[in-house]
Amino acid sequence: MVSDWSPAEFTERKMSLVMHLAGFIPSAYFSITHLVNGVFGYGLVVLPCALAILVSLFFLFTKPESNHYKTADVWFLLLAIPPVLLALTQPNMHGEFFVPALILACFIHLPLQMAERLVLAVSILAIILGVHHLGVHQGIRFSIGVVASHIFAWGLARVLVKQNNELKELAFKDSLTRCYNRRALFDELLKATQQHKRSGIKASIILLDLDHFKAINDQHGHNVGDQILVWFAHFLQQNTRVNDRVFRYGGEEFLIMLHDADFDTAYQTSEKLVAKISSLLAPNQLSISFSAGIASIKESESIDDWIERADQGLYQAKQAGRKQTWPSQFERVETSSPKQPI
Repeated sequence: MVSDWSPAEFTERKMSLVMHLAGFIPSAYFSITHLVNGVFGYGLVVLPCALAILVSLFFLFTKPESNHYKTADVWFLLLAIPPVLLALTQPNMHGEFFVPALILACFIHLPLQMAERLVLAVSILAIILGVHHLGVHQGIRFSIGVVASHIFAWGLARVLVKQNNELKELAFKDSLTRCYNRRALFDELLKATQQHKRSGIKASIILLDLDHFKAINDQHGHNVGDQILVWFAHFLQQNTRVNDRVFRYGGEEFLIMLHDADFDTAYQTSEKLVAKISSLLAPNQLSISFSAGIASIKESESIDDWIERADQGLYQAKQAGRKQTWPSQFERVETSSPKQPI
């Protein structure tokens, strides 16, 4: 595992690793024992399952920055279907014991819509094969178990999806403004730095701070201050591109992450926002403004240093009289920005 994974990514990969290790042992065992005992047909059917797990493990450990392991997850489950169904037709293989596990694994690890269609087909085939090869009485019992497993796993998957969405909302959204929070910011900036290393894709950030916000709180109360924060967050979200992200960085500070945007694009975006907000009235008929610092992504730079450069630009904007945008010192040196250090 690598140290620059976010906590969410680390947990997701660890879950995939556990699933594949749990699937590799029986897959390898059945493949080897059947091949050794001369049952080549079944052994060769199970063998791709074990190989798919090995491919996934390869990606997990050698290419941790990619998501290829998710593709291997799907292939593993798809390749597991034929041997499980085939085992239902073979004496003394007891394939009926593996059907519920396969159903549950599909619902947990596959996208819900894909799992619903796939598991429905698997359940129908399993019931048909089970009734035919197990006999009527055992087949009926097996069919009831398959239906129960299907309904239980489907319900569990829907609950997990709903809870996962709610947890993401709580974990990555600011409760007041509904902007993304600093935890989500870490993930977004990490992805941007990785994309820049791999493909050279530009990215820039704008760090914004509402001017004289403390005075607004003191004169009009914190309720009005909160209303202004919500209004300002909505203003930023409505006036940025669809693929850009707005984060509440802390207090009255916000950060805009601009994907595939160089310094000039970020600077123009910020200046347009500065100009537009000056013509609007915030709640309580108040006129507000903000200062901003911008920084484009830099090779071999940490996330903290990237934000620090934007913060330096914000400080310069405040010192220069507020209600304006300033670049970081790196951009002032490397670009033709007219603004120079004070």
